[in-house]
Amino acid sequence: DPRDAEIPTNIGGTYLALRLWKDAEPAELRALAIDPQKTLAAILLLTTRLNGTGNIDSAWRALNGFPQGITLIDSVVERGDVAHIINARVYLDVMERRFADAFQALEKEVADSDRGRLQQLAELVAVRLLAGQTEAAKSAGEEALPLLEARLRERPDDISAMTELSWVYLALGRNTDALRLSRQAADTLSIEKDALTGPSSQNGLAQIEARAGAPEEAIKRLRRLLSIPAGQVASIARLKIDPVWDPIRNRPDFQQLLSGPEQIGPNK
Repeated sequence: DPRDAEIPTNIGGTYLALRLWKDAEPAELRALAIDPQKTLAAILLLTTRLNGTGNIDSAWRALNGFPQGITLIDSVVERGDVAHIINARVYLDVMERRFADAFQALEKEVADSDRGRLQQLAELVAVRLLAGQTEAAKSAGEEALPLLEARLRERPDDISAMTELSWVYLALGRNTDALRLSRQAADTLSIEKDALTGPSSQNGLAQIEARAGAPEEAIKRLRRLLSIPAGQVASIARLKIDPVWDPIRNRPDFQQLLSGPEQIGPNK
């Protein structure tokens, strides 16, 4: 059906995973031409531009036409890494290290359910950590902790809740718990089980490892992600600009990744 925006959206998502950036972009633009409010197409376009070139201005333009306050979170893909638990507009501010703007954007978000409010609280914890505001992150984490632990008791396989709670544990200085839960998320949704969404949880685990005292493991995991079709979460251009990697950025082995290869196209 030529009027079905879902088809070019999915085609673009496949090209994105393969790091075929120049093929992914027109597919997402075609989807948005069919349905200008196709949130997933806009998020994939934004991700294609960020991960393909690192051009944040170009990524911002993918959100033109979407009103402020709308939730721009990829609700289709399991939220295994920090970028998938934060509203896209907020994360672009984070990418530019405009943290005051990020907090303002967070305040404008409207949650229409208990789960939505809990997601916002987890978002706040993660952005506080990324901004280096450890005391404020801890305060927000203490509020979120019992709610997220209760959520996970109800839904033990909820990848998004695991990711959110991992970041809360990180904020509370409970690094061992953060690592344990993030590993559980990566095992629950492994690349072997799901080649498209599995990389998100592996990337999420690398993010926690980078901040919880396991940098060698984080870099080893990133090296693997760069060697497989995982362009939706990992690319050299993205590693260069994403603040989530700041704790390991100056390590020689991380710098080595930035000048190394990345897999383009399907596995040989």
